[in-house]
Amino acid sequence: MKITAIAGGLLASVMLLTGCGLDAIGKPKNEETNTYQVKEKVQQLHLRSGSGNVTVTESDTTYVSVAERLYWSNDKPQTRHKVEGDMLSVYYDCQKSWGTCGVEYKVEIPKGVQVDLDAGSGDLTLRSLTGPLDLKVGSGDIEGDGLGGKKLLAEAGSGDVTLKYTAAPDGVELSVGSGNVVLTVPDEAYDVNTRTTSGDANISVRKDSSSPHKMSLTAGSGDVTVSAG
Repeated sequence: MKITAIAGGLLASVMLLTGCGLDAIGKPKNEETNTYQVKEKVQQLHLRSGSGNVTVTESDTTYVSVAERLYWSNDKPQTRHKVEGDMLSVYYDCQKSWGTCGVEYKVEIPKGVQVDLDAGSGDLTLRSLTGPLDLKVGSGDIEGDGLGGKKLLAEAGSGDVTLKYTAAPDGVELSVGSGNVVLTVPDEAYDVNTRTTSGDANISVRKDSSSPHKMSLTAGSGDVTVSAG
């Protein structure tokens, strides 16, 4: 089934993205923290993370600020970033195929920036984001608060997805292999379509198939809840 493919494919990507196939064997012995700012005008953030939590916050700033916490047991992860046009790419590489190696990111962005996150393992935390979101995570929770973007595309292998919107989204497409989905949205009518293999769909918002606010929510193992708040 499609749901199984999503879960299996994303979970398999965890091992590829981390570059640490035997990650559980070695605990991190080293840590380092770096910060930097990107002064160029950025309208899209693309962040690729193999292992580590990621937090993205929107503010009144005019530039992007990045804080990195590197951790490793053998070879130090090599962090990189580059600006191409109006897109900022942030990522890192691990040289060894064994041992612990990862980076935790805290990123502050200007208003309206599109955010594309591709994570192998780790939790994603989103704060007050108003731009389009494209999220992929193999293993970890996705938690968002104060969201105001119109578009969301998200795939998660395993982990809970909890999102709170302050403005009604127009397009939400969300697929979870194993985990619960909880969406809190403004009190408006929504065109909601759900699919669950093992779990319940609890939809308490007003439903209207002609509504411009579209939601497509899929969960393999877990409950789907959509409520107004």
